[in-house]
Amino acid sequence: MSLKAGTYSLNSNSGKVSVYTFKEGLFSKLAHDLLIDVTDFKVDLDVPEAGFSSGSLGLELQANSLKVDCAMKDGKRQPDTLKEKDIADIEADMAKKVLHPDKYPTINFRSKAIQEKEGGYHINGELSLHGVTKSVDFDIDTSGGSLKGRFTIIQTDYGIKPFKAMMGTLKIKNAIDVGFDLSLS
Repeated sequence: MSLKAGTYSLNSNSGKVSVYTFKEGLFSKLAHDLLIDVTDFKVDLDVPEAGFSSGSLGLELQANSLKVDCAMKDGKRQPDTLKEKDIADIEADMAKKVLHPDKYPTINFRSKAIQEKEGGYHINGELSLHGVTKSVDFDIDTSGGSLKGRFTIIQTDYGIKPFKAMMGTLKIKNAIDVGFDLSLS
C-alpha cells in the first residue's frame, strides 16, 4: 500500500517501538525473554508526491527511555511474571551495564534508500547506537494506515557486551529484535 504524500512526525502517542531480548546459557531456565518499551522516541517520515521511495525515514530514541514491559515466553506476553524489584533491577542493569545513556544519550536511524515492494517497503539506512554507526536493512508493512516492522541487531556490532550474570551461565543473546507499530493517522 502506498503512503499518502506528506510529512509525518510520530512519537509514543502514535504507537510503539519495542525491543525484544532473548535469554541463553546454562541457567537460562531461571531467566526470562523480555519485552522492553521505548517510551521516548521521535520518527520523522517524509513522503513526497513522487512516493515514499524518494522520501526519507528518521528515528531518534532516547537511550534512557527503555522500560521493561513484561517477560515473554514462547513469544507470548507474561505480564505477571516479573516483580517490581525485578523490573527496577533489569532497568538499572540495562542503563549501567549495557546502554550507558549518560555517554550515549540517543539511538538514531536515518534511511539511505527506500524501495517499494509488495505490501510495503524495503528500507536501508544507518543505525547509530552506543557510538557506532552500521548499515541496517528491514522491511516495513504499510497496510492498514500504519508502519509495522521488526529487525534484528547484533549487540557486539555496536560495541555492546550482552548482559550476563552468574559468571556467564545466564546471559542475554547477542541478537536482539527491534519492532515497531506506528499509526499514521
